[in-house]
Amino acid sequence: MTVLRDLRAGARAALPIALAYLPVAFALGAASSRLGFSAAESALWSFTMFSGANQALMLSSLSSGVPLLVIAALCIAASLRHLLYGLALAPRISASPIQRSVFGYGLTDEVFATALTAGEGQGGPLRGPWLIALGLTVLLVWVAGTGMGNAAGDALQAVSPHLASTLDFALPALFLSLVLAMARRSLHLPMLLAAAIAALLLGLGRPELAVPLAALAALLPRRGTA
Repeated sequence: MTVLRDLRAGARAALPIALAYLPVAFALGAASSRLGFSAAESALWSFTMFSGANQALMLSSLSSGVPLLVIAALCIAASLRHLLYGLALAPRISASPIQRSVFGYGLTDEVFATALTAGEGQGGPLRGPWLIALGLTVLLVWVAGTGMGNAAGDALQAVSPHLASTLDFALPALFLSLVLAMARRSLHLPMLLAAAIAALLLGLGRPELAVPLAALAALLPRRGTA
């Protein structure tokens, strides 16, 4: 009974995250449809790479002709923060190695924040079933949302190819929503510099260099965190 209670509690805790993820996943699926991915391929891709930022980065990079090795390096660099998330939560987790591994697969920024807040609030250990339900509920909604977005994009292209061209805005809109969600004053200069670098390279006819070189702006030192 304790296990079932923990599973239900973890799924309930995941609902606000899942609802927030759904429109982003839908937009990502619609954007992947424009690049020729099927609904099944988009869903499988979301399952194997559970990271909206990395998936959006990959879509943009692929459409720009960025080499796969460069894309992989950028995705790895963007994901290093998850090591810190794991280290921060590890002392508070009471779970088997398998349960820890399953939860780690679904550890996103929002899942980390929810688990951290729950651990501080209840004062006790975070149990494996609760963590698994939290991470997997969010993952399944993300996968389903991506698949549905792709299917909607395919259907729109079949009904009206002209109207489907509006899906070209899905990926830029997705990027903009992700950027605005994390924007802080300390990020304004790197963001402006990255935009300037990308615009310059696009103007020079080198779109394959726009993403990796613009990403170097993230290495700039930042003043303050407000």
